[in-house]
Amino acid sequence: MEDELIKKLELYVKNYDMNDENIKRKYYHSIRVMKFAKNIAESLKIEAHNMELAIVAGILHDYGRFEQWKNYKTYSDVDSIDHGDLAVDLLFNQNEITNFYNNNSAYKQLYYAIKFHNKLEIPNDLDDRYLLLCNIVRDADKLDIFNLLIENKNLFSEDSCEITDNVKKDFFEEKCINYKEIKNKSDKIILLLAVFYDLKFNYSLDYIKEIRIIDKLYDNVENKEKYKIYFEQIYKYFNKKIQ
Repeated sequence: MEDELIKKLELYVKNYDMNDENIKRKYYHSIRVMKFAKNIAESLKIEAHNMELAIVAGILHDYGRFEQWKNYKTYSDVDSIDHGDLAVDLLFNQNEITNFYNNNSAYKQLYYAIKFHNKLEIPNDLDDRYLLLCNIVRDADKLDIFNLLIENKNLFSEDSCEITDNVKKDFFEEKCINYKEIKNKSDKIILLLAVFYDLKFNYSLDYIKEIRIIDKLYDNVENKEKYKIYFEQIYKYFNKKIQ
């Protein structure tokens, strides 16, 4: 199934400029998130139908990114359009989902998983039937984002600005940080670290430990003294979670 979905995504992405590194990066990111989603689903030993949906939602979670880059030349949702909302509009309102997967009874699960993969929080009233798939895709996306941050220091760039009070407060209250609170690159580093608070599955925690993701992120920081207390907080939180 995965190979077939990759071929279909490749066919779709040919509508865009595959020589553009930004398009190419999201294409390969989509494939890796699909694989992470499958691994998480396997670790949970879920039934075959939900395994299939995790694979589909994983590869399509960033479906809106290609059109976003084409129209706005940015991946900043704040400066353009929410890419999760754009994805579900294209896939379900414009029925492009049928190019990838034909099962009407599963579309609602896929809709929520794709729509909410990039949101600060999943709505509290979301039915449990949809919650599992949402969390699988959110964890899978985060794991590959961490790898991208390690590989590309430019994505984890810093500046001389002070970390703003609201960002600092939310971080030490172990909350994910709203992108609208970000005022500078220093804030963005803290936002990225706070993503650890939202991981749900043992597979994700084990992967982070095995690959030493936190250590590698700290290695990428130039002003280690400035961010030391934030990394110490993440180590403390992480060690508590894996126990």
